[in-house]
Amino acid sequence: LMLAADRLLLESSLKQNAIQLKEKELNLHNANFGSLGTQAAVLAGFAVTALIEFNMPAEHIGNKYVEFAYYVCVMISLVTNLYCVAGSTFLSVCATHMALRGPDGSVEKAVEGMHEERQTIFYSFGVGLASLLAAMMCGAWLIMSAEAALVSTIIVGYGGYRTYSFGKRTFRRFSFRENRTEIDDFLVNIVSRFMASRASPSGEDDEKKQV
Repeated sequence: LMLAADRLLLESSLKQNAIQLKEKELNLHNANFGSLGTQAAVLAGFAVTALIEFNMPAEHIGNKYVEFAYYVCVMISLVTNLYCVAGSTFLSVCATHMALRGPDGSVEKAVEGMHEERQTIFYSFGVGLASLLAAMMCGAWLIMSAEAALVSTIIVGYGGYRTYSFGKRTFRRFSFRENRTEIDDFLVNIVSRFMASRASPSGEDDEKKQV
């Protein structure tokens, strides 16, 4: 009886600690999605302003290819940023609801789902930001003189390149090889070793009693 009680107590304690770890990871994903959704909403607002408030000078009306590229980049930026906002909101709301009100194992399932979907949200934000920068370069050639547009294109292009290189370097620096079952295997090994250590003395006592 003592062995069974110790086993239940240990399993309950380990399960509670695992749930607490998953809860911290869930809060981390919620914070990341909330921050990313806020920034994407700001970029979407910039894209809407660039779409509605843009007035092309009369001397640049004939430049149809640059105008086409400008509006395409603006629309791509608007759509991808809105997708990022909507996706972040859906994931935060649905995953939190499932983790709090779902059956046993819902916390782990919610965290795994958010972890798997985060890559798509990150990519949509990156595409939206890059499209907005491309629209800025096209807009410079539509409203500025050739000299000013060239300088503006170089500045925006260099800024975009530095942003991309910094993001790539940051992801590489903090990336690691993940094993999602490592914690579960560790907990199982602890329980197994504990049960084996507790079962050995009891087995020896039984043998002594039989003798």
